[in-house]
Amino acid sequence: MSDRRHPMLVPGLLLALGLLAALALERLAPGGEPWTIELPAQLAAYLSSSGDRTLVLSRPRTLWLTPLALLPFLIATAWRSLVDLPWWQVLAQLLIRLLLLMALALALAFPSLESPIRGKTVVLAVDLSESIDEGQRARAEELVRQAAEAVAAEDAALAREDRTRLRLVTYAERAQAVDLEAQREQDAGAGASSLLTRDPDHALASDHAAGLRLAEALLDPETEGRILLVTDGGGTPDERGGLSTAVQGLERRGVTVHTRSFPASVRGDVMVAGVHLPEELRVGQTFDVAVDLVASEPGTLTLRLDKDGAPNELAPSLEVQLRGGRQQVKLPARVTAPGAVVFTASLDTRGLAPERNRSALNDHAAVVGDVRGRPRVLLATSEGDGAALARALRADHLHVETTAASALPDSVDGLRPHDLVIYSDVPAGAVGNAQRQALTRYVKDFGGGFIMVGGERSFGVGGWGGTIVEDLLPVRFEGERQKEQPTLALLLVIDKSGSMSSEDRIDLVKEAARLTAATLDPTDELGVIAFDSRAYVLVRLQPAANRIRIANKIRSLRPGGGTNALPALREAYLQLSGSRALVKHVILLSDGQSPEAGIGSLLADMRDADVTVSTVGVGAGAGKDFLARVARRGRGRYYFSHDGTDVPRIFSRETREVTRNAIVERRLYPRVAKPVQALRGIDFSAAPGLLGIVPVKPKKLAEVLLRTQLGDALLVRGRRGLGRTVAFASDAKPRWAAHWVTWSGFAKLWSQLARDTMRQGAGLVGGATIAVTPAGERDAWKVSVDIDATSGFANDLRGVLRVVDPAQLPAGAPDDRAAAPDDRAADDNALELPLELTAPGRYEATVHGVESGQRLLKAQLHDEDDPSPTPRLVAEAVAQVSVPYPPELSPEQLAPDPTWLSALGGARATHDGPIGDLLTTPGESGGRTHAKPLWPLVLWGLALPLLLLDLLLRRVAFGTRRLARA
Repeated sequence: MSDRRHPMLVPGLLLALGLLAALALERLAPGGEPWTIELPAQLAAYLSSSGDRTLVLSRPRTLWLTPLALLPFLIATAWRSLVDLPWWQVLAQLLIRLLLLMALALALAFPSLESPIRGKTVVLAVDLSESIDEGQRARAEELVRQAAEAVAAEDAALAREDRTRLRLVTYAERAQAVDLEAQREQDAGAGASSLLTRDPDHALASDHAAGLRLAEALLDPETEGRILLVTDGGGTPDERGGLSTAVQGLERRGVTVHTRSFPASVRGDVMVAGVHLPEELRVGQTFDVAVDLVASEPGTLTLRLDKDGAPNELAPSLEVQLRGGRQQVKLPARVTAPGAVVFTASLDTRGLAPERNRSALNDHAAVVGDVRGRPRVLLATSEGDGAALARALRADHLHVETTAASALPDSVDGLRPHDLVIYSDVPAGAVGNAQRQALTRYVKDFGGGFIMVGGERSFGVGGWGGTIVEDLLPVRFEGERQKEQPTLALLLVIDKSGSMSSEDRIDLVKEAARLTAATLDPTDELGVIAFDSRAYVLVRLQPAANRIRIANKIRSLRPGGGTNALPALREAYLQLSGSRALVKHVILLSDGQSPEAGIGSLLADMRDADVTVSTVGVGAGAGKDFLARVARRGRGRYYFSHDGTDVPRIFSRETREVTRNAIVERRLYPRVAKPVQALRGIDFSAAPGLLGIVPVKPKKLAEVLLRTQLGDALLVRGRRGLGRTVAFASDAKPRWAAHWVTWSGFAKLWSQLARDTMRQGAGLVGGATIAVTPAGERDAWKVSVDIDATSGFANDLRGVLRVVDPAQLPAGAPDDRAAAPDDRAADDNALELPLELTAPGRYEATVHGVESGQRLLKAQLHDEDDPSPTPRLVAEAVAQVSVPYPPELSPEQLAPDPTWLSALGGARATHDGPIGDLLTTPGESGGRTHAKPLWPLVLWGLALPLLLLDLLLRRVAFGTRRLARA
């Protein structure tokens, strides 16, 4: 078949083959990367006003795939062309079509001029909190206007991507965006207005982090981001910490944070920085309320103190001389009902000029305390003679429970309900070992208070020497007395001459000696020596505990012989010289006349050895003058019995008297050795004299608070373990303190001493400590309770945190609570939160909603394994949180330090100087580019002229061509 019949067969086949070849190469050849070509400067200047020289061909394969697909077809059509044109015109036509084809291929390659995006977004974040004064706000507003003018003056020829975007954010407690365009339109229509308007309802905070978060949200992601933070650097530690964290996060994300600050105008302020209460409050207790004041300059103002909304009874107000800076003043107060109590301190600043007091909101502050019921005192006496002391303690709202010494609790659980234990003239024999052990644990391990009050049966004379109770007290008894050292060594020297047989005198003497042995304490020593013309040792000096042996020896006494007291007295002296007793005494009984030779020198030796001698004469034949002289020289007493019937009574009386030789009985007056809180307000110069004391010696580290005018220790206090102990060397009853019990200072001394000694921090039951810290959110507080277990960790407890809002207490609650002063307030309005175990021995809870006011926090942990309906309370702790005014008005914000801002941001951040460079320096592209497409230029500048030229060559003949004949 001839191609003349089918002239398009060959061109069609060539077109199909070209298209197939191009398609195969498109599919099989590896993907082509865009081509980047550096254009000549002149051409680049012609194509782009910015002079960008980088030409990018996105699909470079079209440059050779398009000719490959169509060039064979064009050649075939040109070769078989039937037009009557010269050959050179046909050839030119083919060339023009080929150029047109290449122009179309270039357009299909999507050529473009690419350049880095130099645009930037600048966000001005301006702090408008209360700490920013009007001058600082005005300068910040001027800075914003300058920035707006600089952006408006940018070259209009810049591409949109290369222009500067300006945004404005203001913040205080919360952040908000300000529309600058709308603001400028408003300024143009109605005159200039303020760009920076403070919201007075939300100005009492500086949430820098929130301002930066909103600023970041306004950044155009296609441009470089820059933030200019305008602030005074104020804020709470949490707010400043949040700012530092936010800046670091922005830097990691490539956003530079610049800062500017303006100096504040000089403004004065006075404020109540805080109110503090003692760790423990008790009903009826007088204590100091400490108020922290801060003033920028000296002056005189009135400080008022309210309790539960009413003037404080003891000190409703105080004229305060402000020194400038921080200072603390104290006002006395007293509470009379248990439960929550709120003390509010406020400064009267009505007369101050505004420039001396920038805000009245911080002129007051408050604190809440937990008032426990009346302190419980356990008063132990030996003969029920503690009425005067009990009355003195009850007069100061102390709950006093009196008991006999023998009925004292023998376990620490029996003592724990009490805050103080007092032994008033209690002998050691009345208190068992279990009771002593319980007292020791109560003081050392549970912080209980213990006072031992003197008397004729207390301290060393009461047999307490060498016991664990002496170890507990801050004094030693009788100086350097050793353990088990006897108090008394008594020798009975009895005349057994023949005259003693009359009127049953010898039997009366035996009975008297036996009763004496029974009267003495077991640790005392007793001996019996009989004499006639010579001495007979019936009972050698030995402990009185051997009563049966001593009684049997005394029964063997028989009358007979003459009368010579010297050998018997000498034997008594020798035996007593070897005794370690504190008091050494001889009782000489005779019914006759003894030779006096040698007795005088013997008595002198006995006096040098601190051995005393008393005498008893029986019957008319007794040598009264001789016995009286012996008693006088022996520093003893002389007794006379007409018929011997009262000898037992005389012996008993003399035994009691000699026991009291370890006691100082004379008129003694107190002198303050160390002025402490427990003695405050007591005029001891007007105190009457005491009639006696028991000598005690203070231990090392003990505090001697009172001494007598002779220098003897009278009142000594110290610490033992967790508790406090006190020793009072005299008594507190109508014996030695006969004149004191009617003295006006008696009740005050004992009530103040009791409160000073009793268990301190009773809220820390079970060794629990509580800490309250901010929890991150403005109204949230984290409460941590740590249990100091005696062994291991207390990890199996059930804990609850009771949150008491004093403002929600029902009306009349204080009066209701006062009706039952021994019980703690029920606090029925309390919010209960569970305490969760977060670490060994640590329980935590988070309290929300505390933006202002006060909250009392009571943590209690119970034993989960206790099957009783009311599980045992293992630990208890009490704390409080007070937010009297926003932190923006705290003392730390009185003079913010902006220098710390210079440490924020990276190396590119600026912190001072004009902001022109910040606005005019082109932004960094960060790899971002914008492209100017050139394919329209290719079509209009190349393809269209070539197409017109092709039409011209096809329609206009520039010569003729002779066609060949068939």
